[in-house]
Amino acid sequence: MKRLIVIDAGHGAKDPGAIGYSKKNQEKAFNLSVALKVNELLKNDTNLEVRLTRSTDVFLELKERSDFANKAKADAFISIHANSASTTATGTETHYTRADSKALAEVIHKHVLKATGLKDRGLHTGNLYVTKHTNMPAILLEPGFVSNPTEEAILFDGNFQTKLAQEIVSGLKEYFRVDTKAPTPSNTPYPEMTVTVDNQSFIGYNINNFTWIPSRPVGEMLGGTIDYVKGKVTINGNAVDTKLINGVGFVTARDLTDQLGARIYWEKSEPYNVIIYPKL
Repeated sequence: MKRLIVIDAGHGAKDPGAIGYSKKNQEKAFNLSVALKVNELLKNDTNLEVRLTRSTDVFLELKERSDFANKAKADAFISIHANSASTTATGTETHYTRADSKALAEVIHKHVLKATGLKDRGLHTGNLYVTKHTNMPAILLEPGFVSNPTEEAILFDGNFQTKLAQEIVSGLKEYFRVDTKAPTPSNTPYPEMTVTVDNQSFIGYNINNFTWIPSRPVGEMLGGTIDYVKGKVTINGNAVDTKLINGVGFVTARDLTDQLGARIYWEKSEPYNVIIYPKL
């Protein structure tokens, strides 16, 4: 039996949600981007069907969101958000209201943690409108804090959003006991590599036998200042070779590590795994 999932991108239009530390990013854009990626991953799935409460930058009242899911007779409801507090607040948490939602919350939270690699802030119960007034298991995700400069950069990285969407899909498939292998996005331009920094993983690419990695989240984790000037990523003010992939600036792993004094290690047994260590 095909299961129906409603994915709710929180906020929208006149309601931007939380504003990122940089003052440039709005929560509503993150929420919508991840929701669209989940929808794309499942659009041809034979076991799971997705309907979005919104697929563009529009505003919906909370009642409209829960009514949408109830009218559709959905089997599960997931509302996507980003957290905000102090600049040092960190971590991933998942919210639910009713006991029948706990199992869904536990499974999806486990997978979202795998995507974020951030502090586990656990499950929280409360009277959130969309998790209380839906008739099916319903949860609200808070993968990270846009008020934290490091986490803001991670949340608004396109490759991270793809990874998060893949883990949400994997969690749904585990919960509904269908094939748990998340589909690979059809628009991946190059062979993917796993880049690990301080136990946090990012998606990189092998391009002509060079490792290209997302400049801002990795560079900032290594203590660098990352900017973008005249089509080039700059690392501590020095321009380096740059590739734009899905709107994200990528640089070679060697350029980034050389500029920031970090160490890089390619696993011989797993050549598509790269580990970067901050300078001592």
